[in-house]
This record gives sequence, C-alpha cells and structure tokens, in this order.
Amino acid sequence: MPTYYEFDISLQAIQPRIWRRLLIRTTANFALLHKAIQDSFGWQDCHLWEFRLPTLQGQPIAGLPDGEEYDRPTPNARQVKLNTYFTGKRVVEWCEYLYDFGNDWIHDVTLLAVRSEKESFKRRLLGGDRTGPPEDCGSTRGYERMVHFVETGEDLYGDDAVDLGAWLGEWRPDGFDLAQTKTEFDR
Repeated sequence: MPTYYEFDISLQAIQPRIWRRLLIRTTANFALLHKAIQDSFGWQDCHLWEFRLPTLQGQPIAGLPDGEEYDRPTPNARQVKLNTYFTGKRVVEWCEYLYDFGNDWIHDVTLLAVRSEKESFKRRLLGGDRTGPPEDCGSTRGYERMVHFVETGEDLYGDDAVDLGAWLGEWRPDGFDLAQTKTEFDR
C-alpha cells in the first residue's frame, strides 16, 4: 500500500486562519509539495518561493535553484525528496514555505501523520477554510485591506472603489469552495 504524508498548511499572521489539509506521497519532492500548496491556496505560481527551516535564520531546505543570486544557495526542490526532511518519527515536524519574496507569504507546513492508503494517487485535498489572498495584494496589510473592502465597500487607502472592486473581481475571503477545489486538486 502506498504511504502518504498528511500535512496541515496555514498562512502565518492571518486570522481567521487560512488553511489546507492534504495528502501527498512520501516519495514526492519539494517541487511537488510547492505545486500542491499553489493549487490548494489558489496562488498563480508567479513569484519566487522556497521551503526553509523554521528558525530565525530561515536556512533554505529546497526551492528554485537560482537562489544563489541572493547569496543563499538553495537546493533544487526537484532534487530534494520530502522524506529527506520529514521522517514521521519526531513529535513535531514542520517547516516554512515562503511564497513571493516581496509580499512574504509565510505558510506553516506541519506534518500531522504518515498514512497508508488502499488506493494509489499522487495527492489529495482533505480540507481547508477561507480563500487564499489575492496575488500581489500587498502582504498581510494588503489582505486586511481587501477583506475590509469586500465587507464594507470602502478602501482603507482611499483609492477608487470601482477600480479596486474590478481588480478583486469575484474574490471573497470566505469564498473557498472545498468541493470544487478538491475536484481540481485531486485530478
């Protein structure tokens, strides 16, 4: 029977919590986990990213190999297997996933369990709540601005509400549709 990591992934510094729970094969690499996070949160994969140790220094575990230009050599996520970092044997196993080095969306990636499943699949979305922030909205403060605008129709920065509404389109902070996301994610 194939084995899977069960991860809880949530954005730091945002309340109510934006989170996803998913299964991914223990033989997967960090590039596949990156893709799973992108797809489950609704990110567009148009920024730099890396997985890093959850420490003050935040040393990279895996990411885009061109990280050398930042004086931080980053191991290629396609070549680093999840099982080189996650063992399922420690009491707490987690890392951080940083997406968009300008907006600094930091996700906590916490291993909940290692599970065997009867059927074989690459990944599966188990749960989640709240819609991921709009791409390029300006980090946590920008996200709070978007939530305020959706709830009140007023922009905290005094910009044109019509333009901001057009830019946001149908985005709603509570618009996460688990069934629809799961259908697309599990394919």
